[in-house]
Amino acid sequence: MSASLAVLLSGASLLPAVAQETEADEADRRLGAITVTAQRVEENLQDVPVAVTALDTAMLEDKQVGDLLDLQSVVPNINMATNTGTANAARIFLRGVGEDESRGAVDQAVGIYVDGVYVGRSVGSLFDVVDLASIEVLRGPQGTLYGRNTIGGAVKLTSIKPQFENSGEVRTTVGNNGRFDARGTANVQLGENSAFRLTGLLRERDGFHDVIPNGANASERRDDVGSTHIMALRGSFYTEFSPEWSLLVAADQTIDRSDPIPDSVAPGADADDDIFTIEPIPGTVCTPGSTAIGCFTGYDQRSKSAGVSATIKGDIAGLDFTSISAYRSLEDNLVTRIGSPYSQQTDQSQISQEFTLGSSGDVLDWLIGGFYFNEDLSMDSVFIFPHEIDAETESYALFGQGTYSVTDALSLTGGVRFTTETKDFSGANGVLPFSRTDSADYDNVSYTIGADYRFNDAMLGYAKYSTGFKSGGWSPDAFSATAVFLRVDEETLDSFEVGLKTDLFDDKVRINTAAFFNKYEGLQIGATVPGLGFTRFNVDETEIMGLEVEGIWQVTDNFQLNGNLGLLDAEYTDMTGDQARGLTNNGAGCPAGTVAADNAQVIACALGLSLKNAPEYKATLGALYTMSFYDGELIFSGDVSFEDDSWSLVANNPAHALSEIPTLMNARVKYESAQGWSLAVWGKNLSDEEYYRATTAGSFSTYASEPITYGIDLGWKF
Repeated sequence: MSASLAVLLSGASLLPAVAQETEADEADRRLGAITVTAQRVEENLQDVPVAVTALDTAMLEDKQVGDLLDLQSVVPNINMATNTGTANAARIFLRGVGEDESRGAVDQAVGIYVDGVYVGRSVGSLFDVVDLASIEVLRGPQGTLYGRNTIGGAVKLTSIKPQFENSGEVRTTVGNNGRFDARGTANVQLGENSAFRLTGLLRERDGFHDVIPNGANASERRDDVGSTHIMALRGSFYTEFSPEWSLLVAADQTIDRSDPIPDSVAPGADADDDIFTIEPIPGTVCTPGSTAIGCFTGYDQRSKSAGVSATIKGDIAGLDFTSISAYRSLEDNLVTRIGSPYSQQTDQSQISQEFTLGSSGDVLDWLIGGFYFNEDLSMDSVFIFPHEIDAETESYALFGQGTYSVTDALSLTGGVRFTTETKDFSGANGVLPFSRTDSADYDNVSYTIGADYRFNDAMLGYAKYSTGFKSGGWSPDAFSATAVFLRVDEETLDSFEVGLKTDLFDDKVRINTAAFFNKYEGLQIGATVPGLGFTRFNVDETEIMGLEVEGIWQVTDNFQLNGNLGLLDAEYTDMTGDQARGLTNNGAGCPAGTVAADNAQVIACALGLSLKNAPEYKATLGALYTMSFYDGELIFSGDVSFEDDSWSLVANNPAHALSEIPTLMNARVKYESAQGWSLAVWGKNLSDEEYYRATTAGSFSTYASEPITYGIDLGWKF
């Protein structure tokens, strides 16, 4: 590799136009202004009284953010994983608030937006970073401006729109475990005011797991389970009708043939303590048709998602107008094992329309808007019994927010959103005579009030109170006559937050902090309830408080240190006896002598449980160094992350549900030439730690995170 690099570098020569781009890229990597759209208008990150992590194209590359999972070490108080037993469903928890159920008509708690379009399902939401201009992660309830099911926050992905130029880029990646990526982008100017952009991606990689059955199933051994095979295509057209009016039309399609992540026996109960080899639990012998862990080999998932959107921006009587019209669809077929064999076939489609009108002035900035969303969902699944679900959601909202400058330093902000939502549900157990046809209406008023004060050019402080809600729904399970697709009520959140954004020492040090207190009512939980089986229910009251710090120190023009810290204190504060029995699995794991039938005893036990996926601390330290080299630039980047243990099951039991996350290290070295080509060597989880973030209670099942991965990127911009 070193010899090849030396040969390539020895042939480098300087092209002035590209050299200017390289210098601009280097400047972008230094501590400077970052533009965000957290409040639906373009603003400097340091002027926005919102807890938001923003990553532009260069930052995404330096921090090796290849898909949403890679945000794990970049954003404070975020906890992410692939949903249990799937290949492409995102489980996102922000500040202890999230949802890890990807089945049926269960909505997310952290909203995902692609170019302003809300994505309704968690399946297919582990988006790859392809031709992105930025990712913004907004922490805390975003109910006023973003609406549907953003009670925990919002993740915004913004693509690069077509540019008025003829240009392109090709990139390939080769790595261990058969990793191969090929990506190409073409940007073509069409006339003076129009352009078209097309990006295609192919990503392949062998799986990390070998399933090794014994007994009657020994001949069904499968190696490299969990493989990746993704093909994605995105095209966009942009035109400016006049200096005031523009149109952006985008269409995308992703075909994902990746395997779901298989379940492994937890270390300590495994035959060889290797979570990447999946054998039956010691003492178990596979019999014909056995589906026990280590005997089941039928892992498979095939997904196709597609969408088209049209964004119109213009000026109406001096006011800024935006319209976003979109249609998306999802087809998913999954065969996996989640404690026992599980399969599902999902068909989903959604349409959405949003209008906004606003203005920015010297004294008052304001925005009003309307939103419509309609979703049709059909799911056939087999989990112990076959289940059939059909659901439809129709949602309307009116919203507005304004910021008034009382003085040059003090501003007051207020916003409100009125939402009305109707859900229709039909579910049936295909074997037992259990069915439910139901509908529910939800009306909610979410609001935010806040104040920010500019102490000086380098320091902004803010305080705000905001609310959010997540609509109710139904459990996707019907295992007994008393638990037939049980209805779940809506959940609401009241949040108080104070923050400080600072640029210090002649803009060489940036420290942004936020402290918050959340009061959660009606938290929706999925767990095994005695007498009901696995189902969903609400918990009366939960409180979460925490602190977040993000910092950058530009030590020299070439050397930067960066990091983030998140602290959480999350606890249940009020519940009924039945809710406590659901949380504790009828007292499993409670202190000796606890009688589950005794409300006082089981409630006391449940109040001592930790919330799942809410580690008490998370921290990442990173470094970035750039230097001129052979008519180009060398870029060194790396980070190390630390995280407290956390529970992945609400009962804090059994023992293997405690996820012990080791210290993780990533690094990357990239050379960018003046001619436009680049070469990078990278590695993730460099110490090859074995760990997991997701589990099920039965069979000691764990779902492993990736081991060490490394490779070479080769690219050319022209």
